[in-house]
Amino acid sequence: GMIRYVLGHFFNSFKVGKREQVGTIIGRDPYGNTYYELPAQPQLGKRRPTRWYNTAETGKDDVISKDLWAGFDSDLPSEWESWLRYRRDDPPTEDEVMQSLALAQMKKRNAAVLEEKRLEEMKAAGLDTAGPKPQDHEKTPYPKYAEFEVMPGEMEQQDKDKWEKHKNPYTKS
Repeated sequence: GMIRYVLGHFFNSFKVGKREQVGTIIGRDPYGNTYYELPAQPQLGKRRPTRWYNTAETGKDDVISKDLWAGFDSDLPSEWESWLRYRRDDPPTEDEVMQSLALAQMKKRNAAVLEEKRLEEMKAAGLDTAGPKPQDHEKTPYPKYAEFEVMPGEMEQQDKDKWEKHKNPYTKS
């Protein structure tokens, strides 16, 4: 009775590899990512569904709960990321994602307007409007040369504007 039940569940826990491998498409986002889900199969030891997405650029699977760095190199709407991380049960609707992206764009425009006003006020007051200077702990103690690599495999000129993707597109500077 009980021993057979326990041993049966114990041996079934090793059958995780026998799960179906093709998930159902749950949805797509405006960035071109496709989201998939395999339903939970408690009889095979999987108590919750497996969720992942294929990136638009690479077409490679990123399973957030398995890969430590999954999702850090691609654009993911926050609603889809919370679904992937099991913070919400139901996948987001397209309207929900588009409303969130529109709100983000509005905030970027407003931030650019406020920054422009701040710079004008600083110029009127005669203050320096240049960006902050590097502090002592931020200055490199060693010289950098353009012909040598800073990190193995990375040349300095390739890494000059690594934050370009994250800058506000509405700022004038």
